[in-house]
Formats: sequence, C-alpha cells, structure tokens
Amino acid sequence: MISVIVPAYNEQGGIRKTVERLKRVRFREKSEIIVVDDGSSDNTYQESRKIRGIRILKHERNMGKAAALHTGFEAAKGDVVATIDADCTYPPERLPDMLEIIRDGEADVVLGSRFYNRRRGPGVIIGAVKKIAFLLAGKRSDDHTNFYGNAIFSGVITILTGKRITDGSTGLRAFRKKILNRMHIRSRGLDWEVEMTTRSVRAGLKVVEIPVDYYPRVGRTKLKILTDGIRFFVGIVRGRFF
Repeated sequence: MISVIVPAYNEQGGIRKTVERLKRVRFREKSEIIVVDDGSSDNTYQESRKIRGIRILKHERNMGKAAALHTGFEAAKGDVVATIDADCTYPPERLPDMLEIIRDGEADVVLGSRFYNRRRGPGVIIGAVKKIAFLLAGKRSDDHTNFYGNAIFSGVITILTGKRITDGSTGLRAFRKKILNRMHIRSRGLDWEVEMTTRSVRAGLKVVEIPVDYYPRVGRTKLKILTDGIRFFVGIVRGRFF
C-alpha cells in the first residue's frame, strides 16, 4: 500500500488543487492520501474537509513541517510513503514512476529533482548571489530565491557525502517507511528534507533522483531565506556527522 502525506500550513489557496490533482493519479496498488493541517490560522483545514476520500489530521497549534510529516508517517498504513507539498509546486503525476523504482528494488529513497539533467554551474551561483543581494536590500523571498538556494545546499550535501545530489530539499519524495527507524532526524522545520537526504546517503541507502517540473507556488512562501538557510546548513552537517 502507498501512503501519500501532504503537510499543510496556511495553504488554503493550494490545498484543494493539490489534493484533487493527486486523487486523479493512477497508482498500481491501493493508496491513501493523508493531509496533515499543522495548526493553520486560515481555512486550510476547512478546505481539506471538503475533499472526499482522504484522511485529515490536525495539529491544534503550529508545530513545524517535520512534526506534520511525522504525524502523517505514524498514521500511514502503507509500507511505502510519499510526500508532496500543498502549494501546487510539484507534479503528483510523477509519483507512480518514483514508486515503481522503489518496488523494483532500484532504490530505497527516490527524490523528485527540480535540477536533474538541467544545466548547472556558475549561473546558479551568480543567480544565488543576486537573489541574496535582492533580499538584503529588503525585498521579499520568492520561488526563484528558494530555487537557487536549494541548488547550493544540494551542492553542500554532495561535497559532504561524496554522492551527487541535485535537489536535496525537494518536497516530492518517496521511500520505504521502515527506513525512518534507521535515521534519527532531529530537524523540526523546513530543514527536515535536507537532513533526511543527508542521513539516507550516510546510512548507505540507495538514493535515486528523477527529473520533475516545478511550478510557481500558490500563496506566500514560508521560507525565511537567512534563518532557514542557517537551519538547512545545520541540518546537513548534523545529518552527515551526528
């Protein structure tokens, strides 16, 4: 069985679109969709309740993305779990391909990469520097800023682990549920993904990436470029050495 976890915090604009699109995906085996509302202050929970055929869990207060994911993992009935963000940025149609790779024994963890097979190099660094300068000048974070930042942190994971990772912080991933017991992930926020990716490589698990498209998010980003950037770096180092 496949369990798809959708963590959501103040995503009233995107949650229904994300889940309805996810419901149209055809899996080869029985599946379930679990939405975890992480103490939203908007109508995310109310919008989720309008969707039939899914399970909805709710935190009474905001506890962070990692807590929402773990609530979903604990409730999941499937032996393979997948995660997807609630902001309409990732294509759920790629999940069957990701799950097939796991079922075929080719991987323990499959990452949906926004960078795989795309041109990398100085342009990414230059773009990132420009975006950071943009933010320090008092401008707001956007999807492009997050995009460049993720490329840089993936580079850090690659350097520290020796395995090429192009998108270590992707919100679209699938893995065998049992591997969570082999990793003691301590991140409590958006840095959960980078620590999970780093620990997976460190544990000797088979980590495979496949290319996926990435779309502009619905609603405002939760990412705070400086504070979350520090947390990302700490999560990677913790995942690699501690």
